[in-house]
Amino acid sequence: MHGLGNDVANFSGRDFIRRIVYPMAAVMVVAIMVVTAVLVLSARQQNKLEVEASTRLATTALQVKAREVGRDLRNYTIRQDVYENVSRSGNIAWAATDGNIGPNIYKDLGYELVFAVAPGNRTIYGLIDGEPKDVDALKVMPRGLRDLLNVASIQADPTTSLIKSGSDIYVVAANGILPPSIDRSNVKPRDLTMLVFAERLDQKFLDRMGRDYLLSDLKISLDRVDDAEASIPLLTQDRVFLGTISWSPPKPGEQLLRFILPPLGIALVVLAAFAVLVVRNARRSTSALEASAKTVEAYAQTLKESEIRFKDVAEASSDWIWESDEDLRLVYFSTRFSDVTGLSPEAILGKTFEQFFSSDSDGDGWRQLAGSSDQRAFRDLRCAYRDANGNGRICRLAGRPIVASSGKFLGFRGTATDITEEVEAQERASHLAHHDALTGLPNRALFRERLNIALAATAEQTARVAIICLDLDHFKEVNDTLGHGAGDLLLQQLSNRLLGCVRKHDTVTRLGGDEFAIIQMGVAQPLEAEELSRKLIDVVRAPFTIEGQDLHVGVSIGIAIADATETDPERLLKNADIALYRAKQSGRATYRIFEAQMDAELQQRKALEYDLRQAVLKDELEVHYQPLIDIGKRQVAAVEALVRWRHPARGLVSPADFIPLAEETGLIVSIGEWVLETACRQVLDWQNLRVAVNLSPVQFRNRELVETVRQVLVRTGLAPERLELEITESVLINDASAALEILNGLKNLGVKIAMDDFGTGYSSLGYLNSFPFDKIKIDKSFIGDMDSKDKSGAIVKSVIGLGQSLNMVTTAEGVETPEQAEFLRQEGCDQVQGYYFSKPVTAPELSTFIERWDGARAWGDVAA
Repeated sequence: MHGLGNDVANFSGRDFIRRIVYPMAAVMVVAIMVVTAVLVLSARQQNKLEVEASTRLATTALQVKAREVGRDLRNYTIRQDVYENVSRSGNIAWAATDGNIGPNIYKDLGYELVFAVAPGNRTIYGLIDGEPKDVDALKVMPRGLRDLLNVASIQADPTTSLIKSGSDIYVVAANGILPPSIDRSNVKPRDLTMLVFAERLDQKFLDRMGRDYLLSDLKISLDRVDDAEASIPLLTQDRVFLGTISWSPPKPGEQLLRFILPPLGIALVVLAAFAVLVVRNARRSTSALEASAKTVEAYAQTLKESEIRFKDVAEASSDWIWESDEDLRLVYFSTRFSDVTGLSPEAILGKTFEQFFSSDSDGDGWRQLAGSSDQRAFRDLRCAYRDANGNGRICRLAGRPIVASSGKFLGFRGTATDITEEVEAQERASHLAHHDALTGLPNRALFRERLNIALAATAEQTARVAIICLDLDHFKEVNDTLGHGAGDLLLQQLSNRLLGCVRKHDTVTRLGGDEFAIIQMGVAQPLEAEELSRKLIDVVRAPFTIEGQDLHVGVSIGIAIADATETDPERLLKNADIALYRAKQSGRATYRIFEAQMDAELQQRKALEYDLRQAVLKDELEVHYQPLIDIGKRQVAAVEALVRWRHPARGLVSPADFIPLAEETGLIVSIGEWVLETACRQVLDWQNLRVAVNLSPVQFRNRELVETVRQVLVRTGLAPERLELEITESVLINDASAALEILNGLKNLGVKIAMDDFGTGYSSLGYLNSFPFDKIKIDKSFIGDMDSKDKSGAIVKSVIGLGQSLNMVTTAEGVETPEQAEFLRQEGCDQVQGYYFSKPVTAPELSTFIERWDGARAWGDVAA
C-alpha cells in the first residue's frame, strides 16, 4: 500500500498528461472525425440516390408525355373524315370547325400548335393557340420540323421529338394522315399529308408534371444549368441540346447532418474543456490522479451519451437499420423499422430473410444474398414484404458482412429503404401509356396488343374471336347542351356498364371520343357476339343520371368475326367499323354483323362521296328554281331554290341520293352556303320576287348560321325581306331553346321563316305557337291524295284555316292538276307550286317563264 502511495506520489501531472490524456484525446478526436466522415459520406450518398431516383422519374414523365401526344395525334390521322377533308380536299373550313381539328384541339387537349403539311412541305392548315392561322410550319419551327416530317413519313406510328421555336420548346408529334381503309404500302411517303401536334414546355406544363410525379420547383432554361441540384437535358432526336429542366430534389442526407452535427460539436467542445481542466489539475498536484480517475469515468459516460446521440440520429433517418446473424436470422431493427412498416421488431426478430422478405418482380432479391458463398457487401437489392396492414411494399436493401477479429463471418448489417412510392409512380406512368386517362380502360395500343394475342392463341379456331365496335347515338347533343364535363361523366358511367356485361377474359377498350371496342372470346360465334350486343343495347338504353338529370342515349354496334380467311387485326377492326356504319344507317340502337357486300357498298358510297367532293370543287352543282304562284294576284310571287348535281357520267343525280350523303359528311354546310349566296344573287335579276332557300338540319345546328346569312345578304346586296328560309320541324326536336334563339336571330335580320313539309311531323301545332314562322308549306303528300281521299282534303282545309287564324301565309306544294289548283283557290290558300305550273328549271328558263306568264289565261284554263 505504501509502494502504491509512492507510485502515486512519483506519478507527475506531466507523465499523466503524456501517457494518458494525450493518447485518449487523440483517440477521441480520431473517433469523432471518423464518425463525422461516415455521416457526411452517408448523407452525400443518400442525396445522390434521391437525385438519381428523381432524374429517372422526370425522364419517365417526359417519355410518357411524348407517347401521350403521339397517341392523341394517332386518333386523328387514322380518321376517314380527316383524310377526306384535309389530305384529299384541303377543306380548311372543315378542319377549322370545332369538333374536327379546330379550336377543340387547343381547348380540350391543350396543343398550342397544330399543322397540316401537304407534299412538298406546303402548310395547308395551321392552328395556333386555338386560332386558325395562315402560316408556314417550317418557318414557325425552322429547326427540326423538316427532319421530323421526313422521319415520320416513313413510319406507321407517330414520331415524336423536342423542337425549339423562338424562345419556346415544344413536345412535337408528326404522323401521316392515312385511314385504315387504305393500304399504306400503296402510298409513297412523299405523297402523304402530315399532321403535327405540338405542346409547349412552359411553366404550366412543368407544374402539372411536378404534381403528377412529386417533383418540386420544376424550371426550364434554354442554357445549360451546371449548378442545378437535379436536372435533365432537353435533346432533339439528333442529340442537339435545346435546354434544361431542373428541380429541387429532397435532401435526406442534409437533414441527417443538421440533426447530428450539433451534438457532435458539443461533445468535442466538452472534451476539449475537460482536457484543459485535467492538465491544469495534474500540474497542481499529483493527487489529481484520483480526480482524473473520476474524470475518466465521466469521460466514459460522455462516450455513452455520444453513442446514444448517434443512435438517435440513425433512428431519425428515412431508412431503417437491420442486422442478421450468420444464418441470416434477423436479430436487430432500428425503431425506424416500426415507423415505416407499422410492425414491432419483436414480431420479426428471429425470423430468417426468407420468412420476412420475398422476391420482387425485377429479380431474385434476397435470394442472391442467401445464395452467396463469400458473403460480400451488397446494395440495391429489391425485395418485397408486407406491412402491418397486410399491404405489399417494396424496399431496397444494402449491407456489409460482420466479421470477427478471427475472420469468422458473423452475419450482415445494413439499411433498408422503402421505395414503394417510387415503384408505384413508375407503374402509374406505364399504366397511363396503355390505358385511357378518363375511363381507365385499355387504349388503342393495348387493344391491338391483346387482339394480336387473341388471334395468335386461337390460330386453329379463329372463329372464336369477335370484334365488337360501339358508338353512342346522340352523344354530341350531350356535350352541346350540358358541356364536356357531363359528357366525360357519361363516358365513365358507360365504361362501368360495359365492363359489367363482359366476361373476365374479354377486353373492353375506349378507342377515342365516344367510340369503344370489345374483344370477345367465345366458342359459338357469332351467336355469343349477338347475345352480348343485345345485352349492351339494353344496358345503354337505361337512363344515365348526370348532374341530377336523366340522360337517354343509345348505342349502335358493328360485329366482325375472325375466320380462316380473315385474321388481320387491322382488317377485322375495319370490318367492324363498316358493320357499325351499317347499323347507324339502319336507324341506330341496333347491331349488324359484317358481310362481304357491306364493304362493296361502302366503297360505292365512298366513290359517290369522292365524286360529290369533286363536284363541289369543279362547280358541277347547279341551282334550279321553281315558281310559287300567288293565287289572289295570279302572279309569280316567289321562287324556291333547289340544288341539282349534274354528274359528267351519271347525268342529273337525284337529290335523294346525294343530299343525305352531304349531310353525313358535313359538305352540306359549304354547299348550303353556296346555294344561299347563288340564289340571293340570282333573284336580284327578278324584280319584286322573293327567293326561298331550304336549310338542312345540319346547317341549322351550326351556331354561326345567323352570321352566315347576314354576311351573304351584305355581299349580295339583297334586301332581307326578299329572302325566305325554309326549315322542317326535325331541326326543332333535339334542342328547342337553341332553335328558338337561332330563329329569333334570323327574324332580327328581317328574313322570312317558313315551316316546310307541315303535317308530317309530331308536334307541328305546338311549334307554330312557339316559334316565329311567317309561312306554312302544306306537304305534297296531302295535295296528291285530295282527289281520292276525303281525309286529305279535310286536312288541307284545316291547315289553310289554321294559317288564316294565325295570320300566316299558306303554300301548297306538289300541285299537278287544274282541279287541285282550283280546290286550293276556293279554300283560300295563298300560294301554290308544282308541276302544273312549272317543274324546277334553270335560271334562264325561269326568266323565260316569268316573261311569258299570263295569270288570266292560266286561271282561265283552271276555271274551264
